Amino acid sequence: MARNIVVAVFCCIGTFFFIIGTTGLLRMPDLYTRLHPATKCDTLGACSVMIGMCVYAGWSFDTLKLLLIIFFLLLSSATIGHSIGRSAVKRGIRHWRKEDKGGQDGSRT
Repeated sequence: MARNIVVAVFCCIGTFFFIIGTTGLLRMPDLYTRLHPATKCDTLGACSVMIGMCVYAGWSFDTLKLLLIIFFLLLSSATIGHSIGRSAVKRGIRHWRKEDKGGQDGSRT
């Protein structure tokens, strides 16, 4: 019973971070700001769900495989985010800038 509660908590935490990461991808204006939710929130979400799966599986060979997946996910996510950002800088992709500096009604000054 306690194990199922722990599994449910980790899966709910993972789902929460997946939702936050997806919302961040939809709301952010450019590539550079989208890298943060893509790498941080989704990594935390996937690792939380996999930790819940490890607790559910108990001590078995499947747990070892899940821990290896978690390790490689943590290692590769930051590296991939950095390489995407670096290649965008080298290609000359500009940062987003707020063009409307006028009032809140949408008029430009």
